[in-house]
Amino acid sequence: METTTITADQDFQILANDTLKEANRFYAIIEKALNGSSKFSDDLKYSMILMTLEKYFVALMACYEELPTHHVPLGLFREAEMLEPDLTPSMKQTCVLTGKFEGICSLEDFGYRTPSPEDLSAMLEGMAEIKSLTERRVLG
Repeated sequence: METTTITADQDFQILANDTLKEANRFYAIIEKALNGSSKFSDDLKYSMILMTLEKYFVALMACYEELPTHHVPLGLFREAEMLEPDLTPSMKQTCVLTGKFEGICSLEDFGYRTPSPEDLSAMLEGMAEIKSLTERRVLG
């Protein structure tokens, strides 16, 4: 496998670094909440997972001097895959899983469902792969 060297301009590099740090802080909080007793509800854990995943994609795309126009997991993946050659089918499946509980902009259609603790753990486990790729790109 060939490694690509990516260099973003200074503003995008700052954005990538700062956003990665935020994502990693949220990731650590969620990881702790899922692996032990937590005062966080499953709804709050899910919201944090969504925010963390979005931050990883913002950081990843900033390496390419781009920002996402979507905020839903699969939309983020689809935009990023136009730029990032190392996104994998399993990363896409993580985005599908993460997005399937979210009700978007409608009170009458699909609606929101609370993920189970097992679903939340699967999301975090899958996000580890996205986290690793983003860290490689941002930190070099």
